[in-house]
Amino acid sequence: MYVEEIELTNWRNLEKVKLCFPEKVSVVVGDNAQGKTNFLEALFLLARGISPRRAKDEEMIRWGEDFSYLKARFREENLYFTREVVVRKEGRKEWKRDGKREARKTILPVVAYFPHDREIVEGPPQERRDFLDEAISFLYSPYSRWLREYEKLLYRRNFLLREGASQDVVEVYGERLVNRGAQIVETRLRYLRQFVPSLQSFYHRLSGENTSLSVVYHSLGYRWEEGVEEGLRRAKEKTQEEEREKRVTLFGPHRDDIVFLLQGREARGFASQGEKKRMAVSLRLAETALMRSIYRREIVILVDDIFSELDRKRRHLLWQEIGSKGQIFLTTTEEEEIKKMRGAHSLSMFRVEGGKIEKEE
Repeated sequence: MYVEEIELTNWRNLEKVKLCFPEKVSVVVGDNAQGKTNFLEALFLLARGISPRRAKDEEMIRWGEDFSYLKARFREENLYFTREVVVRKEGRKEWKRDGKREARKTILPVVAYFPHDREIVEGPPQERRDFLDEAISFLYSPYSRWLREYEKLLYRRNFLLREGASQDVVEVYGERLVNRGAQIVETRLRYLRQFVPSLQSFYHRLSGENTSLSVVYHSLGYRWEEGVEEGLRRAKEKTQEEEREKRVTLFGPHRDDIVFLLQGREARGFASQGEKKRMAVSLRLAETALMRSIYRREIVILVDDIFSELDRKRRHLLWQEIGSKGQIFLTTTEEEEIKKMRGAHSLSMFRVEGGKIEKEE
């Protein structure tokens, strides 16, 4: 898949932008706080339907305006289509595909590398669950529906617990949570079995050391090794009294975590900042590799200023991995470094300044 052109209006600090892109590498150069990340966020939102920053709608609208508008033209093999969205301060986003209302958005093949990806390693469990769930949702379309259904059941069950509903009524929703939750956990485990070997390989190459990296799926309050559904059912029964006291559901995949271990110790607290950066990049490289192996087509890769996070050797390794994997959008403050790359690679350069993006000849 390729992004052929994009149009932005009142998007964060970008007042009005309309650009066309080549099939390979587009580099957006500019100082900090000029709009480079905002540009990549717009591409990601159009492809995935969510902001990588988990931003509220009003935060995505230019100051003093009532709405923002995004539109992009995509090409997949010989098929062309457009996707557009209107974001307003109040009300839901309005999505269209080829000018017609798009009720259920198809997730497009985009992987993004952002400096804040370190939060996947060092942040709260929600960051790691989100990373895993978003990666799976692209590769396995029913998974998104399962997550939505699980969240609705969880919301309803928590409401019943808060209202002091009878145990029989709470139990009905508890059993539904067990069934849908088991599907979610089993799918996460299958994905990790494919994902982890690639993650380990990329991390070893980026670190240049023979460091032991392992990943553990940590289930809170149940053992999935004996069967996920049965484990969740036992956890449901075990937590009944405590749930009545706390008035909240205390079992299920919404409480699980993915633990990264370096040399047998939890990376979240043990790893250095450099190791966390390399692990975050390795996570995205492994996601990209698995997406390409299953999707078997070109994908779009967004890279937000992470070259500044890596030394020259690791930049070269990263570029080796992503440089020929599809269409790339790269942002950076390091113009001199890009000029050196331009001699060896076919790059189109764009400059962002004061809320405007223009192509450089």
